[in-house]
Amino acid sequence: MIIKNEILFESAALSDNPLHDPYKRKIVLIEPKQKEGKPILIFLSGYGNSSLSMLNYDPFGGDMETRIKTLLKKRKIKDSIFVFPDMFTKVGGNQYINSSAVGKYEDFLIKELIPYLKERYSSDRVALLGRSSGGYGGIMLAMRHRGVVDAVVDHSGDAYFEYCYLPTFPKACAEIAKYGSAEKWLSAYWKKENKYAPADMAALNAVGMAAFYSPNGTKIELPFLLDDCEIDEKVWKRWLENDPVRAVDKYYKNLKSLKFLMIDVGTHDEYNLNFGNSILHRKLLHYRVRHIYEEFEGGHSGTNYRYNRSIPLVENALNKI
Repeated sequence: MIIKNEILFESAALSDNPLHDPYKRKIVLIEPKQKEGKPILIFLSGYGNSSLSMLNYDPFGGDMETRIKTLLKKRKIKDSIFVFPDMFTKVGGNQYINSSAVGKYEDFLIKELIPYLKERYSSDRVALLGRSSGGYGGIMLAMRHRGVVDAVVDHSGDAYFEYCYLPTFPKACAEIAKYGSAEKWLSAYWKKENKYAPADMAALNAVGMAAFYSPNGTKIELPFLLDDCEIDEKVWKRWLENDPVRAVDKYYKNLKSLKFLMIDVGTHDEYNLNFGNSILHRKLLHYRVRHIYEEFEGGHSGTNYRYNRSIPLVENALNKI
């Protein structure tokens, strides 16, 4: 038997965020009847979504609540606590790292939410699970904050920025250039009736990533010039400092402290993340970081079914602590 609860979490870290996004955040908790000391699994959504969206009804059984119930019914998992925090922002999503242009979402997770959950459930066993930007956020937070979490599942996370971001820049630049700056484009975007136009999606991704990787105070510095899309090497260097493929060279020892690390990716990922994650896998092998690495037939979207594999694995690892 599981119980679904909602809480409104008031965050001090987000109270002065420059985008004036809500600092009181809705969090959905799916709990077993006996919850003390159980593993805590926190789900981070991909860009363009909130983790709350993972719970939306899916008639094909792809929503997370149905998935959890099915895994329980088949006895593939036991009793864990499943946490879905809303961390959507006006730049279209979250990379789960602090940004002076977006807010202190890294602090929100590491210094506020995780300690709260550990106290609420009398449990020190915590995992971060995510896909795309959520996978990126999980592995980057584990790199930067040793000992805060015990396990990470990184499904098709952003890696090797040359391949996953650079190809999208020309289309994004052409759209943003019409408005003269990232901020003016973003303001105009939120006034549009149709927010899913392909050109706008490319622009939103570039603006959002820049807001996290290359903020200048509350301003957003783009990694390319709007005149002709020439790469701004100084800004691009700041992006690369946030690339897991580079960051692992500095933080691999922190990843060694994890009890469980899983990375997987589709062999036909539309953002070339199969290459980026393969490079990351090779580096983890070089540094002798224990992990599971899998490639599966598929692309970037429509891969939430991979949680059917990762949730039982990560829960089992946490139950051994």
